[in-house]
Amino acid sequence: MKKALLIILLLVFTRYSVAAVVIDRIVAVVGRDVITWSELYKSMEFEFSDKIAGLKPAEKKAVLERLQNQYLEKMIDLKVQLNEAKKMDINVTESEVNRSIAMIRNKYGLNEKEFIKAIEAQGLTYDEYKERIYEQILASKAINLAVASKIIVTDEDIDAYLKENKGSSEEGYRLRQIFLAKLSPEDNKRILEKVKTIMEHLKKGEPFDTVALRYSEGPNASRGGDLGFIKKEDLAPEFLKVVQGLKEGQYSEPFWSGRGLHILYLQEKIQPGQSLRDKVREIIYEEKFNKALKEWVKNLRSKYYIEVKIQ
Repeated sequence: MKKALLIILLLVFTRYSVAAVVIDRIVAVVGRDVITWSELYKSMEFEFSDKIAGLKPAEKKAVLERLQNQYLEKMIDLKVQLNEAKKMDINVTESEVNRSIAMIRNKYGLNEKEFIKAIEAQGLTYDEYKERIYEQILASKAINLAVASKIIVTDEDIDAYLKENKGSSEEGYRLRQIFLAKLSPEDNKRILEKVKTIMEHLKKGEPFDTVALRYSEGPNASRGGDLGFIKKEDLAPEFLKVVQGLKEGQYSEPFWSGRGLHILYLQEKIQPGQSLRDKVREIIYEEKFNKALKEWVKNLRSKYYIEVKIQ
């Protein structure tokens, strides 16, 4: 339930924390607004509560420290997006907020009292939750109007993509990975001890992305080990052999490469045929959208004085 309620929130700016903050400081300035250290960490504790639950204090600290810079950038991005939405004269009505909340509540079969109780258990009042839903909808509307509505994927785009990949088996995979880097010949013992813990969590049924966030040493760890879409012919033989033995939703046994130890998770397999054009359309749209969104946010940020005060 907790994770379900978190899905609707891209970012949460909460005033509550599980621990008292003795000394606070400004970690970023965005125009006339500031973001404080306590605001950053309270927000991360809430956003990633399902991922840090049950961790020892040192493990929790390590996870949050690894995420703090990237998450702070997202908080800055959201602030400028909300300001831009207001300049664009975009409105969000009370009924829109209530409908969104009702959809969430009904999806998980909760009555109003149960829903409010679940929210309050996470340290938010119902009014605060509604405010965050409002911000979510407002930012989404701005993105849809300024970015998404202008993205077009033509048949020519798809043909060009397929032509560029001529000779391909027309198969591909969406993968996640947990990676443990081998830093020296003596590093095997550390890796084997760590992978034992990782496999225990996976066998208990913990989500692969959650375990990757906690333990992976790869560059994609902060995104739950997400490697995105990879064409079949782009996979190294030892990786392809592993992936071909998986069904969607399965993870592999640990295996070694020259760089370290890997565990792969097959999120989706793209098969040959007409469905490939649909998948390619999605891939091209996602690439165009991400590029346009990045440029739009970059342009928005250039309009503000922004100073980040943490390394």
